[in-house]
Amino acid sequence: MPFLQKLWNDGAVMRYVGYPQGLGIDEQGIQKWFEGLQSRRGVNCEHWVIENAEGEPVGEAYYKAESEYCGYQAEKMAQIDIKLARCFWGQGYASDALRTVIHYLFAKGFARIVVSPNLANEAALKLYRRLGFKPKLRFRSKDTGEEHGVWVLENSNAVEPS
Repeated sequence: MPFLQKLWNDGAVMRYVGYPQGLGIDEQGIQKWFEGLQSRRGVNCEHWVIENAEGEPVGEAYYKAESEYCGYQAEKMAQIDIKLARCFWGQGYASDALRTVIHYLFAKGFARIVVSPNLANEAALKLYRRLGFKPKLRFRSKDTGEEHGVWVLENSNAVEPS
């Protein structure tokens, strides 16, 4: 949990999700979040800590089953999110983790996977494009006023095995 607390409190990691100063979450807040996650885990969502070959945490990945996400509606859809500690940016961890999550979700029977990147986050847009995601719509965040997109991956064949 200390790793997630540090990750979520890093403004550089959280800036594109509307928290340029980080979440400011304390140990009690992380514990409350984790308890809520435990009650839902495996039903319609899962959360993973991404580790490198040495077992060191480098980031997190998450999915939640959705039928509507930010104005985009579809059946058998999973919304995903990923964050990496900034010392691990640009080293291929996000690509590897997303490929793994995508294959896992398609194997679970999801027909499409959706992400909502901040359109100013060029690195994320490049990654999602490379993995086969297609932009479907744009929206402005109610919280931050920043523009985001809804990008969709329709089938696992769009993702090249690593």
